[in-house]
Amino acid sequence: MERHLTMTATPPAGLAETPAPKPHGPFGRVVTAPRSSATPASPTWVTWLLFMVPLCIAELRDLPEPEIKRVSERAADLIASHGDDAQYGGQYQRSARTAIAKGLAVLARAEGGVTALGIHACIHPHDGCPGDATAHP
Repeated sequence: MERHLTMTATPPAGLAETPAPKPHGPFGRVVTAPRSSATPASPTWVTWLLFMVPLCIAELRDLPEPEIKRVSERAADLIASHGDDAQYGGQYQRSARTAIAKGLAVLARAEGGVTALGIHACIHPHDGCPGDATAHP
């Protein structure tokens, strides 16, 4: 005769693990956040970021952490070297702007996401998310 022993225990209230919140989907959540951003941006720049950051979030979504680190270091180098081109135009405008979008996509992975340049980006639900508001002005 075979015997199987199965033990089940219910942890005391408050000690149970809460499941991780479901991510916001492949593109994360990227919304305008003009009043909460310390760094204002032009409406054209905000519109471009609203388009590019979700694409960058999707691009980075399945990468392993070492690759995310490499992408963030590359973006930081490009922004540090050519940030003025991103704002005022120049030979490296396209790559500098893309580096800013990729940097925001990497920061969206942090708890609470990121709010900068007139947008808020996050990949997991969190308290105080501007995207949770039912109405935007």
